[in-house]
Amino acid sequence: MSQFQSSLEGKVGILTGGTSGFGYEIVDAVLARGANMAVFSVDTLTDEQIAAVRARGKGKVSYWTRDIMADGASEDIVNLTMEQYGRVDFVIANAGFAIRFEQPLLDLPETELRKAMRTQFEVFPICFATLALAAARVMAPRYAHIAPDEWGHRPDSGAIIVTLSEAALNPLRDDLLAYSAAKWANWAVMRSLAATLGPKNIRVNGIAPGFANTAGPRKFYDRFPNIKADIEERCHLKPSFIHPGAVVPAVLYLLTDNYVTGEAIALDGGYNINMCNYFQ
Repeated sequence: MSQFQSSLEGKVGILTGGTSGFGYEIVDAVLARGANMAVFSVDTLTDEQIAAVRARGKGKVSYWTRDIMADGASEDIVNLTMEQYGRVDFVIANAGFAIRFEQPLLDLPETELRKAMRTQFEVFPICFATLALAAARVMAPRYAHIAPDEWGHRPDSGAIIVTLSEAALNPLRDDLLAYSAAKWANWAVMRSLAATLGPKNIRVNGIAPGFANTAGPRKFYDRFPNIKADIEERCHLKPSFIHPGAVVPAVLYLLTDNYVTGEAIALDGGYNINMCNYFQ
């Protein structure tokens, strides 16, 4: 019988932005399934925190402090992972941050808009594209020649996952103009890479989380209760603000399914569905 889902046991993955939020939860879950992880972030964990992560996992984990926007960062990340583990099987591009405009766009200085747009495009589509391609160069020799099984289905594949956002699916918020534009571009890069790398048996997909119940978002939305109320009204599934670990099942699916590519899974409680319910 065909093995339709591959295991993560013994595989090696790269994850950026892995010291908090979605990334921290993903590292925990992937290590628990026996994968080894090379984690890169501008932030650091204490020795005690790293020891706790290692104690919970079956796989090995290494942490490096890196700025993904630095020149040569993508090649450096891949090279360090290869030196440490000798292979790369999957990549999770999760690092990034949102720049918000807390004033009317018509009042926004041109220099501020230009700077924000450049920064957001650098941290999202540019950094994602360069990291994905750097990793694909070392992944392709391993995965391109895996033959189909008796069902005509390849039993294993390389995987690249990018953290998008509900802003990529619903890019219509004035405070997130630069962020949404960059995330939407990231979605386009994801789909282009899926088509490019598919013949090499490397799949490229995304998750599009909604609103995380973490310190940063809580601080912002407590300052703007009108925006928080709009989110609460538009999310069809509750809670509207999710624990970061809620993304883990989708990530594990995208890492182990060997046939889906070019897709973005919305994890926003239906926020992107603008349904007019006139007769409820």
